[in-house]
Amino acid sequence: MRTIILPLPDRPKGLKISPRVVSELDRIRFILDDRDDMAEFCWFAREYPRAYRHHASHAAFRLNSIYDSFEHMHKYFTKEVKDNSRKNAFSIAVGNTQVQTIYWDFESYLNSVSAALDVLARISGTAFRQHAPASFKDFCKKAPEGTLKDIFLKAQNQWAQGMKDYRDCFVHYTPVDTLLMVEMARYPDGWELRARLPSNPKAREILRFRWRRRSELLRYAIQVWQHFVSLDRAVALTIARAYRMGEYPQRTADLFRIGS
Repeated sequence: MRTIILPLPDRPKGLKISPRVVSELDRIRFILDDRDDMAEFCWFAREYPRAYRHHASHAAFRLNSIYDSFEHMHKYFTKEVKDNSRKNAFSIAVGNTQVQTIYWDFESYLNSVSAALDVLARISGTAFRQHAPASFKDFCKKAPEGTLKDIFLKAQNQWAQGMKDYRDCFVHYTPVDTLLMVEMARYPDGWELRARLPSNPKAREILRFRWRRRSELLRYAIQVWQHFVSLDRAVALTIARAYRMGEYPQRTADLFRIGS
């Protein structure tokens, strides 16, 4: 019987590309830079997108690091399976620094994406005359009605709230486990490399976590990145469209109190 080793998902694209929102705000501020009445906005449009890019780049770095670790282990485990004709799942458990690094990187990844979302909300506040909330969660609740709020709400409902549930669980309550492991599991369709991720982070308790095949760390991290990139693109396109229509920026002064 032929041994089937399932491949890793593709390494996500765009890990070294600056976010679209940064490029769009740069384009707009370059046009407005010689206007005295836009001085504060142009400063804001330079500095806060840089802060946003900082967190997005951090997330990309962590995801790339996670993928590198998986790639190394996938090669190792593939050889183990083929050389030893193993019939059952096997794993590398706690004590292996590379396994621990995957989970450390994952926790940092969730934190950096969460931070990027908050800065993105602060940047988006320039699209409204009144003060808008400076955090992602509050923006979804209290921002003025319109396309930007709809985009944020869609992201919150589709993936961001679930991502924040994982972040809150691991930061405030418990790690995934006290015996971290990466496993080569055998399924009817082949051998799959997996790092365990609970499917119910709201349980916030190791003994209450549930484990399912569809819940796996690398694949989940990649899905979050793809959603984040889509959100960044949607916000950038909305800002660009509003600028072309003469409707952006709406708030050009007193920008340091956005959200207060």
